Amino acid sequence: MAGSPGATYGRRMTRTALISVLAVATLAGCGSDDSDRAGGTKPVEAKVLVMANANNAPDELEAFDDAVARVSGGRLRIKWLNEYGRGRDGNAEVNLIRDVSAGKADLGWAGSRVFDELGDPAFNPLHAPMTIDSYALEEQVLSDDLVEPMLDSLEDLGLRGIGVLPGPLRRPLGKRPLRGPDDWAGALVATSGGAQIEAALRSLGASVRYDSPAVSEPTADLDGIETHVAAIPGNHFHRDLPYLTGNVVLWPRPFVLFAGPDVSADYLAVLRKAAKAAIPAAAELSRSFEGEARQELCRAQVTFASASAAQVDALRSAFEPVSDDLQRDESASRAMARIRELRGARGPDAMRCADASEPATRATIPPGMYRTHITRADAAERGFSWASVVESDPNPEALKTKTREHRLEFTEQGTFTVYDVTMDGTANIGWEGSYSVYRDRITVNGNEGTTITAHVEIDGERLRFTDVQPGPETPEALTWGSKPFVKMD
Repeated sequence: MAGSPGATYGRRMTRTALISVLAVATLAGCGSDDSDRAGGTKPVEAKVLVMANANNAPDELEAFDDAVARVSGGRLRIKWLNEYGRGRDGNAEVNLIRDVSAGKADLGWAGSRVFDELGDPAFNPLHAPMTIDSYALEEQVLSDDLVEPMLDSLEDLGLRGIGVLPGPLRRPLGKRPLRGPDDWAGALVATSGGAQIEAALRSLGASVRYDSPAVSEPTADLDGIETHVAAIPGNHFHRDLPYLTGNVVLWPRPFVLFAGPDVSADYLAVLRKAAKAAIPAAAELSRSFEGEARQELCRAQVTFASASAAQVDALRSAFEPVSDDLQRDESASRAMARIRELRGARGPDAMRCADASEPATRATIPPGMYRTHITRADAAERGFSWASVVESDPNPEALKTKTREHRLEFTEQGTFTVYDVTMDGTANIGWEGSYSVYRDRITVNGNEGTTITAHVEIDGERLRFTDVQPGPETPEALTWGSKPFVKMD
């Protein structure tokens, strides 16, 4: 529903997404070519380069977008093709790399993990198991000269390297705590690609399933997933996989930026300078996105598990076959030695919920699924158009309907989920979080930070919410307060 916290839950609208160039910008130039007959200046068209992005928004690459505009003085801009290749078969990042190489987009990026699937293992030291395990170290490594030979290797793929930016740290998320190798043995674990990463997971005894990084895949049949924290809330991974091992960083996912064959040498030089300039800001964005997601997961009462020192040592031992493969390659061995030198004695970026909000009090609402139907009159009474109520339904006939079904699920653990039901019966998650009841007042805390309160009447299998705050004209008041909810099961 438009305006509700659930409408954008899990989707980050970055500043870059709002200002990315959709048309050629004009800027004042200088020199004889830019002078008009009156002796002034005429507008100069900024060059727009198209960048393929498998994700739904630039996210950390916002730092690169800003740096390109800054370094070029506004004469070079990026147009983002978000969700690039969505729906195609195969590895989304591999498809993107091949398309940029073929000139179908000017620029692109992929995680360092995927290039060995195309016969280029040069980036493998950047995601060696349990090696780069902090944002400070990742930023330091990617600012070092050891990255340059890796970028040069892209020429064999028909690409020109631009730079490598810091990306999110990836951790184990499981149906049960994934700490030592014994926890991984026999587990079905999802990964977003990369031959070395698959080999690392198999060295723990896990079975591996590939999931496209551009698509949220079902997780109910999985035992775990190697993922970054910022990806968990929006994809609702924690509903099926509620245990995050907070003190184990498996590897990072650095962003490798590259250009296709049609980008000029002059523009390439600007892009490379911008990539170097963007490294600190990209690292900070990864930290920020992770911090925001951690708060959501803590409010959702995800369990942050901790591996013991013995379990951490056992993981390192289990990963030795992958480390040995890296040591056998001369260039990879040099890079690994430099990374260990930069790492020194520092430890991983650990994660826990020490400052999380107190969990909700014991639920007093009978657990189960409830539903209600909102009418056109309900929407009009609160100032909402019917189009805004049904906007998430892809069926154009939804505008002709007279009612809209919403469901509300309460659990014994004190959590709730709001579902918006489309015409074909699909129940889409709109909002979720925790709740507590004191006497006849319910306090609802969304995982993304929104809080509402209401008077609740419990009459057998019916729930009635009134006096919904912060006000009667809010989307929450429309969903929760229009009609009673009746228990379905």
